[in-house]
Amino acid sequence: LGLTPHQFSQVLSQILGTHFYKLIQEYRIKEAMILLEKSPEKNILNIGMEVGFQSKSAFNQAFKKFTGKTPREYRNRNQDS
Repeated sequence: LGLTPHQFSQVLSQILGTHFYKLIQEYRIKEAMILLEKSPEKNILNIGMEVGFQSKSAFNQAFKKFTGKTPREYRNRNQDS
C-alpha cells in the first residue's frame, strides 16, 4: 500500500473504525468458528493455537467477547443444529 505503519493505523481507525489488533483478532475468531464447525474431531485448544492465540484463556476470552459464547458452547450449538 505504500503506507507507513502510522498511516495504516489511521486508515483502520478512521475509515474502518477499528484497530489493527482488533482486526487481526476478528479474523482469528472467524477462522476458529469455521474450524470448530468443520473439524469436530479437532481439540478446541489446538484450534485456538492454530489460529494464533497463545493461551486457552486468551482464546476463550476473545471468542466469548466476539460471539457471546465460549468455543465449546459454539461447537455444541452448531453440532446440535
